[in-house]
Amino acid sequence: MDDGTLRHRLWQGFAQLQTLLGGDAAGGVVAEQAGVVASFVPGAPDSPTLNAAIIVGDELGLDQLDQMRERWEMIGVRRWGVWVDGANWTVTDTLRLARMRVTTSSPGMAAEIADLSINGRAPARETDLATVGHVNDLAYGNPDARLERTLSPLRPGLLHAYVEELRGRPASVALALHHQQDCGISFVATAPHARRQGLASHVMQTVALEAQQAGLTSATLQATNLGEKLYVALGYRKVSDMQLWERRR
Repeated sequence: MDDGTLRHRLWQGFAQLQTLLGGDAAGGVVAEQAGVVASFVPGAPDSPTLNAAIIVGDELGLDQLDQMRERWEMIGVRRWGVWVDGANWTVTDTLRLARMRVTTSSPGMAAEIADLSINGRAPARETDLATVGHVNDLAYGNPDARLERTLSPLRPGLLHAYVEELRGRPASVALALHHQQDCGISFVATAPHARRQGLASHVMQTVALEAQQAGLTSATLQATNLGEKLYVALGYRKVSDMQLWERRR
C-alpha cells in the first residue's frame, strides 16, 4: 500500500473522528461540503480542536473559508482552526491569503496492518470512554477534566477504547475508530506514574490485533513529536504533515 493511499485513509478517518467529537460529544453541528468537514460548537468558544474544519479534498475556496468564519463568529466562537496536509499548497496558500497561521504541526503516521509486528498477546482490555479521557487529562496535566468531559457523552459503540492498568489503576489508553478498511487510532496516552514501562506499546498491540481480526488492512494516527519514536518502533511511518492553521478574533 503506497503512502498516497495511507494518507487518504488517515485524513478520511481524522474527519470521521471530528464528526464524532464536534457533533455527538460536544452538542455541536457538523457540516460537510466540497472536500471539507467542519464542526461548529458554541459550547467550546475557545477550542480550535472542536471548532475546526478538516480538509479532505484538494482545494479550499476563500468563499468557503469566509462562510465558515462567519458561522463560527455568529455562534460566538473566538478560536477556530483548519486542519490540512502541509503538502497541499493550494489550500495552505489560501489560508495564508486569509492571514491564518500554523499553530500546530504534527506527524500523521500509518502502516499496513500486515506489516506490523503483532505478537498475538493482548494485555490491554476494553474500557469506557471516560477512562480514556481521564488518563489523557492526567497525561497532559488538565486540571479541569476537559478530555474526560469531551469523550464521556459519546454513544457507546462508536469507538473502541482500551486500557492497560498498573497496580490496579488505569495507566495507558487508546481509542480506535474502525472506518471502512482503516483503524484510526487516537487519544493514546500514559499517566505520568506509569511512563517508560512499555504500557503504550502493549495497548497499541491490542489495537492492531483487534483491527486485524476485524478484517481491517491499515492503521493510521496523529502522533506527537515525542510519540513519533514509539510509533516508528512499532512499524508506522510518516505519511503526512498535519497542520492546524488558526485565525483568532
